[in-house]
Amino acid sequence: MNGLAQKVAFVTGGGSGIGRQVSLRLAREGARVGVVDLREEAAQAVAEEITAAGGEALVVVADVTSAAQVEAGVAQLNDAFGGVHFVVNCAGVAFGEGGVVECSEAAWDKTMAINVKSIFLTGKYAIPQIIASGGGSIVNIASVFGMVANPDECGYAASKGAVINLTRQMAVQHAQDRVRVNAVLPSDCDTPLIAGLLGVEGAELEAAKAELAAPIPMGRLAQPEEIASGIAFLLSDDAGFITGVSLPIDGGFLTK
Repeated sequence: MNGLAQKVAFVTGGGSGIGRQVSLRLAREGARVGVVDLREEAAQAVAEEITAAGGEALVVVADVTSAAQVEAGVAQLNDAFGGVHFVVNCAGVAFGEGGVVECSEAAWDKTMAINVKSIFLTGKYAIPQIIASGGGSIVNIASVFGMVANPDECGYAASKGAVINLTRQMAVQHAQDRVRVNAVLPSDCDTPLIAGLLGVEGAELEAAKAELAAPIPMGRLAQPEEIASGIAFLLSDDAGFITGVSLPIDGGFLTK
């Protein structure tokens, strides 16, 4: 895709799931990737996969809910590669916390911190670097459940709705700074996050995944590579006049 080669990307949650696939995809397109994760071993494994294929990657160990650690991580990437052009906010959690009666305050607070506050913090510290680097793009991972109600996840649904509107606000605020900000809205995706949420293995896991896929018109879960492809497009110059958009990548889920 146009405009990704030699650009510098800060990818949160880059050690697994969608974040891993985004890191690998951007590296294949020629970007230099900061693989940002709280788990150093996971980030290191992805960075080594990138460098083994001839790409450039930097491990950034950071808690994305900490202002000091996000600020330091952005500075680390900028110092290593001489700029920052892209941010992809893949870090996220889903606890299956229930409705407002069942959900604990701790689960609510942690969901909001990881799913929403992290995006505020990466924007706060990365946008000035993106502007100084000549402009660029941010993609936030929201969810189809930011647009429709999920009765079993009040915190998750609220957080993803917040991501959608925060994306719009950031896009409007920084449109004339040459910073585009968009979101993608995946349906349930076949990642370790989903497997952990379901809490079963083997045949039970496959049956549970099939149940999650049943409401999707295409009849299957999204694959993380498919989400990464949409994100790569939104970051690229091919999407140069697209900002403030929330793009469903959902097999038709939201059309019903």
